[in-house]
Amino acid sequence: MQKLSDVSPSILWVLLFFTLSLSSATRQAIWLMALVGLVMFARDPKRFLETEGVRKFWVVLACFLLPALFSLFGAINFERSLSGAVRFLSYGFAIWVLLQIKLNGPESHRLMSLVGAMMMVWVVDGLLQLLTGFSVFGNPLIELDSGHTLVTGSLRMGYGSTLAILSPFYLEALRRSSSSPAFSILSLPLFAAIVMSGNEASMIHALVALGGYALILRRGESDHTVNAWLLALLFSFLLAVLSGWILSETFRASASGQAASDVYKAFDYLPTFWASAWQGFTDHWVNGVGIRGWGSLVVSLESIGVLPVSERWHPHLFILEVAVDTGMPGLIGYGLFFVFLGRRLFDKRAEVALSSLVVILALFPLNSSVSFYSYFNGNILFLTLALLIILDRDLPAPAQLDTPTLAENG
Repeated sequence: MQKLSDVSPSILWVLLFFTLSLSSATRQAIWLMALVGLVMFARDPKRFLETEGVRKFWVVLACFLLPALFSLFGAINFERSLSGAVRFLSYGFAIWVLLQIKLNGPESHRLMSLVGAMMMVWVVDGLLQLLTGFSVFGNPLIELDSGHTLVTGSLRMGYGSTLAILSPFYLEALRRSSSSPAFSILSLPLFAAIVMSGNEASMIHALVALGGYALILRRGESDHTVNAWLLALLFSFLLAVLSGWILSETFRASASGQAASDVYKAFDYLPTFWASAWQGFTDHWVNGVGIRGWGSLVVSLESIGVLPVSERWHPHLFILEVAVDTGMPGLIGYGLFFVFLGRRLFDKRAEVALSSLVVILALFPLNSSVSFYSYFNGNILFLTLALLIILDRDLPAPAQLDTPTLAENG
């Protein structure tokens, strides 16, 4: 397995991220890695646990895994909640495989550039879907009842949010190619694709990503060049939003919370969903109703009578989903998770700080496009958190980075 580190680590990582657009490919890859890790643990538990980074990953994973297991005692739909908890448990074994891949400084720089290129492929995929009606992998363009369209690309419901989550990597890849403010115009297609996704949560994602990226960049290199670059990015972002508002009735409807299709009918009833989730939390605050259990709760209580609710539905807000599904233990774990990320957000190593920002965006409390405990969100969480752990492990600490300079100065 150690041989993996000899096969262009950056390319391996980009391939993993690209599987997000290949239907269930990421899920299958993670299950396969989990099987390998479980076999390794069974054969040599000591070697498994002594792999650098495993313990740290398990500690962070416990922020979600322990509340998920505790919530099983009050689960409304035990089978559904158990399957979700087992999936989170599998991440702890799958990480062993990824930890065999080493990422040094040059490879981490290359990874960022390749992720940027991959994201541009996804942007083009969305444009192709808009023009032809189908994405590269055959996902149809969603035709809204209003006669307008919604772009989902090959990432489906997670299109806009995934682009926004990974956008700090893309923006930094652009800057490292050329710090000229004029070069920032290449961020416009990315922001335009997020607008085309018609999901207002994705726009919040992109705005938070810009703010976090500016914080990291200004802390490390606060000069007029950086300020000009950030202002140019902000201009591109505002231009994309303005264009979407002027040219797209779909975007205007989405931004004002008005769904235009049965496919997105849930967005018409967000206040009702949120009120139901809050009530579920206050009634089950000790350990929740079990992960992925809110849908089963409202179906059993018939608490939402304005439309048929499926057991597969979710509250469309991460913070409320964590609260109702796992109670106070889940909220505490959620908070501790952000404490871990917040510390690394101020890391002097740019790659570590940017990776921390990406994980924050992946689990941002106001996310609403997919379920917190869905396979799609779990895949992104696993990949981004694993990348953060590996970069934190492999890149030289700030003190080590400063050592050559101190030696040269005598």
